[in-house]
Amino acid sequence: MRRIILSMMVLVLASPVFSQTSNIVVKVTGIESNEGLIQIGLYNSESSFPVYEKVYKGVFPKANKSGVSYTFKNVPAGTYAVAVYHDENSDKELNKNLFGAPKENYGFSNNKFGTFGPPDFKDVSFKVEDGKKASLSIKLE
Repeated sequence: MRRIILSMMVLVLASPVFSQTSNIVVKVTGIESNEGLIQIGLYNSESSFPVYEKVYKGVFPKANKSGVSYTFKNVPAGTYAVAVYHDENSDKELNKNLFGAPKENYGFSNNKFGTFGPPDFKDVSFKVEDGKKASLSIKLE
């Protein structure tokens, strides 16, 4: 009986060692200037997408007309979506006009756009499997 309990304890304590994570590589193109930042937000839930304050992981690398790449590391398996925008004035907000339309270029995973507003999470989401790298290319418009 002691062996069984000891074996179970070893398995429970060692299981995090065997769990795998993945990397998600995001390449952003269509950047019109070197001014400002590129906001890349990784979302893991329909209820948070695409609100930056509710992002799972997010970064603001410097804008570069030739493109920007970023790798989200140690991401658990699951379903994710990415939202990106060119924060030209570096205020860390997607600036909008009087009617609520974005004034800064933006894009989403799967290069999908909504008709009036952002696309649905289900249209831009993708699956990440344990130990496998996911690569996305997002063109800003």
